[in-house]
Amino acid sequence: MKLSYVLRAVRYIRARWFFLLDMPEGNSFEDKGAASLKGRVVVKRGTGNTVTIGRGTRFDGSIEIQGTRNTVVIGENCHFRGKIVVKDHGQTVVFGDHSTSNSVYILCQEGASVRIGRWCMLSRDIEIRTTDAHSVIDRRTGKRLNTPASVTIGDHVWVGVGAVINKGSSIASDSIVGAMAFVNAAFDEEGVVIVGVPARIAKRGVTWNRSRKKVFSAAEMNAWRE
Repeated sequence: MKLSYVLRAVRYIRARWFFLLDMPEGNSFEDKGAASLKGRVVVKRGTGNTVTIGRGTRFDGSIEIQGTRNTVVIGENCHFRGKIVVKDHGQTVVFGDHSTSNSVYILCQEGASVRIGRWCMLSRDIEIRTTDAHSVIDRRTGKRLNTPASVTIGDHVWVGVGAVINKGSSIASDSIVGAMAFVNAAFDEEGVVIVGVPARIAKRGVTWNRSRKKVFSAAEMNAWRE
């Protein structure tokens, strides 16, 4: 890494709440007006990578990239706490506008991507991954069985504490993932509660809201759609 980039990173640490930016030449970082930045953004190797953090967002975590032409976008007015690891090439991680996470680990690898929608709420100790990171092999054929696949989480999804969202999973908008659930399939129906290991639909026709009261109006239940 060139000395000029080291010096630029040090200035960023002093100016923005102990935030380390370590991106060699050929990579780009854009702060669109974040409310606060803590932690680090590091490209360990590779070029053509871009990281964007949106206006009004509070970022407290780390982004680590190893590879080329990868894109990480943290949207507007988010509160992101956690770690994002991107390995390999041409992948995308999106954390949508107005979404929050208490502590999440996102592993994006083997050519797959992770997309999290708007107005999502992720509790603590969440893990989202596009790969098992190692191979399960059929002894008869020698073929790998656990191939990687992208993960998609729709808008307004609440993910409970300790849930694991595994490779190839998709969760439709306006849904709830129960605590400690292991999601490893596509759930395309909106307004459901998904629980268990492996996850299954336990309840239909629901929505959720960050506030706590006895009754909600239709406008309150659908405010996230605006």
